[in-house]
Amino acid sequence: MFLVAAYFLIAATLCSLWYWVSVRRNRRRAKEVARWVESALYGQGQVVGIRWLTPSRFRLPLRLTCGLFHRASVVVQMTPCEMPFRWALSKFRGHQEVLSFEADLDLPPNFSLDVQNFRWFARSSRRTPRNRNGWTFEQTGPLVMSTRSDWQKEITSAMTSLAHGSHEFSNIIFQRRSPHFAVTLPLESVAPGAPDRACLFESMREVASSASASLF
Repeated sequence: MFLVAAYFLIAATLCSLWYWVSVRRNRRRAKEVARWVESALYGQGQVVGIRWLTPSRFRLPLRLTCGLFHRASVVVQMTPCEMPFRWALSKFRGHQEVLSFEADLDLPPNFSLDVQNFRWFARSSRRTPRNRNGWTFEQTGPLVMSTRSDWQKEITSAMTSLAHGSHEFSNIIFQRRSPHFAVTLPLESVAPGAPDRACLFESMREVASSASASLF
């Protein structure tokens, strides 16, 4: 009985130490990510704070100079490392750290639109090397799944504009409720040295402005 209690105490102490170290690491990394985001805006806005939603998820409210977006913010989901089991499960499943830009538009869209950007890679044989050297890639057209039996002209125009120039985004959402516009992309996309970092915010503006011109 004494050994069981001792093991339980040791396990609880180790978990508490893991949690404390992880939270401190996340706080330091959140400040670093905030600098990444503000730098990626290239003078078109600034981060005005950090609001923690969970120990591994936080929101960065933004003050932007452009008039297209209102009540804009960035939500960052880091690897949930505050508990050993959650950290191991996240690593096993290959979950990616992501950043979501959210904002309201001048007028809410009159319908909901959720665009997912998927990439699949497959090998025809196990002997085929895993690296991409020598592979042949083919780009397919967009696949649209809709709950509507008919299509409005505005939806077709919006899909046409979203199908070009937004390949770095994993998810684009237009919806009636706030936030009206949301874009999700890998967190590494705003890290220093990322190839598309300089044009990310401009790409979001182009998607929102071109689509909203068709939606409203």
